[in-house]
Amino acid sequence: MHPYSILSPAGPQNGILFNSPHSGTYLPDDFLEQISIAPEQLHYSGDMFVDRLITDTPKFGATGFISHYARTYVDTNRTAREIDPDMFINPPQRDKFTKSDKVMQGFGIFSRRSYDGQDIYSHPLPASEINRRLDRVYHPVHAALSELLEKIHQDHGYYLLLDCHSMPSYSFIGQELSRAIQPDLIIGDCFSQSCIGKISQHVAGYFTNHGLKVTFNTPYSGGFNTQEYSRPTGGRNTLQLEFNRALYMDEKTLKVHDGFMPLQDLLTGLSDNLGRNLSGFFPAEQGL
Repeated sequence: MHPYSILSPAGPQNGILFNSPHSGTYLPDDFLEQISIAPEQLHYSGDMFVDRLITDTPKFGATGFISHYARTYVDTNRTAREIDPDMFINPPQRDKFTKSDKVMQGFGIFSRRSYDGQDIYSHPLPASEINRRLDRVYHPVHAALSELLEKIHQDHGYYLLLDCHSMPSYSFIGQELSRAIQPDLIIGDCFSQSCIGKISQHVAGYFTNHGLKVTFNTPYSGGFNTQEYSRPTGGRNTLQLEFNRALYMDEKTLKVHDGFMPLQDLLTGLSDNLGRNLSGFFPAEQGL
């Protein structure tokens, strides 16, 4: 299995790249031999169908980038150092690993736990598995994504990366489960650091005008991709789009429902809208 697919624009590239890093469901055979959990349980950790939600965005000039491996195998929306050394037998260079909050929770670049807290492995893995997975998935994905973004920037003088994700329809307040407060969409712009404010507001306004409840940054302000590929002063803008799964799928059966097509159309429409408006957010001398 190739680690990613690129959806090329139907016409001239419009400066926008829709990325789906967590919709992959591929679990390689060697991984299936290592785990001690039902493989089906791991799909609840991913952003299922987000790749299909953005599949038509290239019709209006955007590029699509789809990662195929399940995030529990390799999560490309992490730094390459977010590794839990306790998952491996005598891993080298332990001091260079980053025990971030995500790693401590069991959700580093290699997941230790499933979405519901179950241990994925019953025994530590060989240390050789680290570079094996990084070389198999992580490095190729970021080499290709980086190259695409830089080509877009070279052609236009700017780009907008839309990192597309999904979130559960429920959230916790203390120990209480609540379904009332979760919005339809949370836009992460790293608290106004990853994207020009006018673009962030334009995207929010687009979804609000189409009936979605939109909030910013809490609790999803933007992951590694949103941070890594952003430099708004240089025309490199990124937003994380976190859609409520209840908009388009049944969270128990992991099947799409009648809301899927309207949301897919909405994202395709966003590609059209931004393709017509994005250049206006940049000074003439910044574009080419």
